[in-house]
Amino acid sequence: MTKKLNKIKLVLAPMAGFTDKAMRQICQELGADITWSEMVSAEGIFRNESKDNKSLVLAEKFSDQEKNYWVQIFGNNPLSMGESAKMVQQKIKPLGIDINLGCPVKKAQKAGYGAVQMGKMDEVVEIIKIIKKSSQLPLSLKTRLGLRNPEEILDFAPRLEKAGINQLVVHARTFPGMFHAKPDWKIVRKLKTILTIPIIYNGGIKTPEDAKFYFEKTGCSILMIGQAAIGNPWIFREIKDFFENEKFTLPTLAEKKEIILKHAKLVKKYYSERGFVTFRPQLAAYLKGHPDAANLRHQAVRINSLDDVKEILKEM
Repeated sequence: MTKKLNKIKLVLAPMAGFTDKAMRQICQELGADITWSEMVSAEGIFRNESKDNKSLVLAEKFSDQEKNYWVQIFGNNPLSMGESAKMVQQKIKPLGIDINLGCPVKKAQKAGYGAVQMGKMDEVVEIIKIIKKSSQLPLSLKTRLGLRNPEEILDFAPRLEKAGINQLVVHARTFPGMFHAKPDWKIVRKLKTILTIPIIYNGGIKTPEDAKFYFEKTGCSILMIGQAAIGNPWIFREIKDFFENEKFTLPTLAEKKEIILKHAKLVKKYYSERGFVTFRPQLAAYLKGHPDAANLRHQAVRINSLDDVKEILKEM
């Protein structure tokens, strides 16, 4: 499968509360070719003129090494979406900007952004056109298949392409499908015959075997991995090994502990001790499958410092 390996690119999906600078750095070092920011509020960027704009800080690269990096913005106000795209281009200088049209959580629904915007395509087209006028960066859009019917995307995706997006990321589930419904890869495969822009496939990739399956079924050469990378950043390396050698090796306990400690140190470096509150679910995910996982995860959700993490590592 070596020739196939040369064709695929692996992407770390944008995940609120997870894909911060620390996680992105770890995943890049373990094989992620492209990284994505957490969802960044366009209103937060546009309305806050202070130097320590929290939304812009959320969009920062971890270093100049993070070259293949996309910043994902969300919002339903064309003005703030356009202006925030301009500010991201000027201050962050990522590879490109992505519009979030896939978040299904209730908070997004109430505020009118994310997946619910699939039902407001005129509004989305206007946002795309304004961003294209405001920024010269490549523009991507991440969406689901539809509000209810998975074939909805076959109608609205051509409109998105015509409006000016340069790339489409498809989470192959509908709005009600959330994160657990079986992905509909057949729709994505059909979509590739309709669009001329690149399509990134997202959904259901939990193992190297899954990656091979969706690569072959959809024809998409760029694969996005989300939840499977939480607590398992080795998945990128495993997928690449599997494509090249048709086998892969799971990380040893020693390697797990080494990466957990490195990840924790990066959290402290970028966010100081306060960052360990948001690191709690990541650490708990790292501990999945350990013989004493229940006890260790009970401790993980209470950490407040690097020393707390080190104490857990001693018990592993």
